[in-house]
Amino acid sequence: MEKKSIIDRNLVREYLLGRLDEQTEIEGRISDNIFFNDEMTDVVDSVEDEIIEEYLEGSLAPADKLAVDQYFLQAPERKEKLRFARLLKRHFETQPAHAVIAESRNLGNSPVTWTTYFRTYVPLVALVLVSFSSLIYITAIRRNQARLQEELAQEREHAVSLLNQTAQLQAPMVPLTLVADRSRGTGPRIPQIQISPSTRRIIVEIALPAGASGSYDVRLETGDGKRPLWSSRLLPLISTAGDARLVFDLPTEGLSSDVYSFAVSSATSSTSGARHYDFQTKVAK
Repeated sequence: MEKKSIIDRNLVREYLLGRLDEQTEIEGRISDNIFFNDEMTDVVDSVEDEIIEEYLEGSLAPADKLAVDQYFLQAPERKEKLRFARLLKRHFETQPAHAVIAESRNLGNSPVTWTTYFRTYVPLVALVLVSFSSLIYITAIRRNQARLQEELAQEREHAVSLLNQTAQLQAPMVPLTLVADRSRGTGPRIPQIQISPSTRRIIVEIALPAGASGSYDVRLETGDGKRPLWSSRLLPLISTAGDARLVFDLPTEGLSSDVYSFAVSSATSSTSGARHYDFQTKVAK
């Protein structure tokens, strides 16, 4: 003998009004049946329609009306169903009586009310509402994507602007280390440095002979030694191991792609005893 499923409509109504939340087992069983039992789904839809009809007609008990406002209508699809039912009710309340009579005859003299049309057309309208909502949702997503892309482009432009400002505030520097002077025969392979248009200073480090002390005169000359370009008197830095070196920064203004030399001499000696440290610059355009 086939066992028929018995569905308690009153229990479904209590479920839809949110009164079974504390009864976890019953609430979970009904939720599962809604997903896996087509008959249960039909009953739930029917009970929802009844609740909405009674809500609009004002026949709900005060406790039920409060449950509808606070729980039942929290679901967006039920709000849409209520909105459609309210529009349909308003339409038939304002429709001329002869039109209602004519429609009653077409339906076999059965009484026609707004609830009849609501139960007949609500599945179709629900489908239309879902499609319309999906269209609005997709359109909103596309608009958000376009807005995000525009904001991303603006952020990129802002980042580039910040990088340019940073480059202007913190001028790039290039290092130059000179160890062997001209007397030690560096030959044609002298140190080279690349100077870009954004380079503002050269950090120079020149190794001095062991035992160096006192201040030193440093002059920047052209390769042929005929024209001095820059000069300064500096004190060497001496490490704990006794190594001495001169460390200073040189402005790149006026330098071109050419061979230059630092003439380094003790401040107490004549310029004839100067050591020359040659280097070559290549200025990028």
